[in-house]
Amino acid sequence: MTPKAALIRSPGAIVAALLTLVVFTLLVKLGLWQLSRAEEKSQLEIELQQRALQAPQPLLDVLNVENAAVFSMTGVRVETNVAPSALPIVLLDNQTWNGKVGYLAYQVMALMDEPGSYLLVELGFVDGGLQRQSLPKVQGFREPLFLTGRLYQKSVNPLSDQLHLEPSDPIRVQNMVIADLSKQLNVSLIPTLFQPDNLTHWPYPQPWQPLSMGSQKHFAYAMQWFAMALVLLLISSMIFVRYLRIRRKEVSHDFHTK
Repeated sequence: MTPKAALIRSPGAIVAALLTLVVFTLLVKLGLWQLSRAEEKSQLEIELQQRALQAPQPLLDVLNVENAAVFSMTGVRVETNVAPSALPIVLLDNQTWNGKVGYLAYQVMALMDEPGSYLLVELGFVDGGLQRQSLPKVQGFREPLFLTGRLYQKSVNPLSDQLHLEPSDPIRVQNMVIADLSKQLNVSLIPTLFQPDNLTHWPYPQPWQPLSMGSQKHFAYAMQWFAMALVLLLISSMIFVRYLRIRRKEVSHDFHTK
């Protein structure tokens, strides 16, 4: 065997090269995935800007047209007549606003134009306070009213997609899984959330966060993955070159002493 062949067939070098290749490929794939997500979010952000300029449409008309693609309704402005129900307020846990941690409160409202159907109307952000055992008192609607606003979805925690409902009044949930909540409340809930925009002197802030992560963050994460891949490649190349020099001397010495 020649010194060159001995270098190439070294088990340590082969294993190190394979591991480097696997990690490098993974980092590049993660970067490409983040880039694709950035492109998707960029297109959605443009759509949201366009929808914000549109006049409100009747809620039932929007549902009839777009019920096959619930997420496509995000940002669509609608109008509807609703009435309070006897069901308790729903608190979505682990929400933040202006550095505070608390809940997004929702009231189950009956659709006056569609008997038997209900809509989760966002009341706004409610401070959680210092004691988690004590749930905040939330002011809801007490009379029928006409609302205009926009539809949206809340992203589900990827580590846990369960509702995790705590039976109380108000109800506390960890994820807004509308289908599961509908079963728990035994009512037919419209599969989207509604944030009104025609309320005056309302006590709760209503942060508009239709996307859990914007396109710029996805792009930044993509650059981080690509940078890590480049650093790995540079470091691995330096180590490999140094290894080859050392092994070349060792193999050359072994061949000359035989």
